[in-house]
Amino acid sequence: MRITKLHAGLAAVCLSAAMLVAGCGDSDKAEAEGEQVKLQLGHAMSEGTPAADLIEEMAKNVEEQTDGRVKFDVFPNSQLGSETEMLEQVQMGTMESAAIMVGTMQSLDMKMAIEDLPYMWKDIDHARAAYDGEFGEYLAGVMEEQDLKQIGYLEWGYRHITNNKKPIVKPEDMKGLKIRVAESSLRIDAFEQLGALPTSMAFSEVYGALQQGVLDAQENPLANIVAPKFDEVQDYLSLTGHFYNTVMLVVNNGAWDKISLEDQEIVLKEAERISKEVREKNDEMQEEYLKTLEERGMEINDDVDTSAFRDAMLPVYDKWEEKHFGQELMDIYREASGW
Repeated sequence: MRITKLHAGLAAVCLSAAMLVAGCGDSDKAEAEGEQVKLQLGHAMSEGTPAADLIEEMAKNVEEQTDGRVKFDVFPNSQLGSETEMLEQVQMGTMESAAIMVGTMQSLDMKMAIEDLPYMWKDIDHARAAYDGEFGEYLAGVMEEQDLKQIGYLEWGYRHITNNKKPIVKPEDMKGLKIRVAESSLRIDAFEQLGALPTSMAFSEVYGALQQGVLDAQENPLANIVAPKFDEVQDYLSLTGHFYNTVMLVVNNGAWDKISLEDQEIVLKEAERISKEVREKNDEMQEEYLKTLEERGMEINDDVDTSAFRDAMLPVYDKWEEKHFGQELMDIYREASGW
């Protein structure tokens, strides 16, 4: 009886070893074959803008350079939902990747709303250096805590106001203006400081709301005023430059971990490349955007009292530092701001 048990035990050990060897063989085979990792990548930017076009280019290059092992399926223009909805999907893993404005990420952590402080950078060079440095690293770390891997930043640029009432020159001109803003509590707070009537709305709904008179105004970078043809439903463009926005490219950590280290490096290099190129394209296109809008019939106002606007909106700084941002993050920001 003892011999039978011994034989049975040895047989079980041999069977387990055989299964382990077979399993290792299957694993090695799968790794050698290079299973494809597919990532849905959603964003709210209009097709035809530099950032949207470069994301498409990145997706194509990554697929080619990884021999198809990594494939991004890109869905622009809020096809997969609002920025907040897409961000939640990526966090849950039902969508693998997204390009989301940093300020919108406050739905996961209110520190991310810092991007929506009005007139926070002395000039564009300080803004860019901040995202390339400690400020950008800090924000990436906040999202890492939410299980999101930051793979790059894309400049969305300075935001300006369009409306159907009159040119916006001084803060008082904003009083009573029904203006659409993105899903950001700080943006709403900042515009309320001016006496405006801000409303959060998904970008895909803005054109219709302006056309129907539900809204008087909206605010966006020039690229995202030209591409959706807001000039068809807005008469005035005022170059207020009140917010500077950056889009964070993120991947769900579970999906990121499925990509080999070699292929991860390819993705990161492509993201870095388009991060640099989008700035160059934005600089090149500014005058062309203005010329296009003027030719389409918009009245362009560059006589904006930005100092008065900044002073009028400054009360949100102390309020939000105390309530949401904390001294550590604000000190990193202040060091980089140029003010």
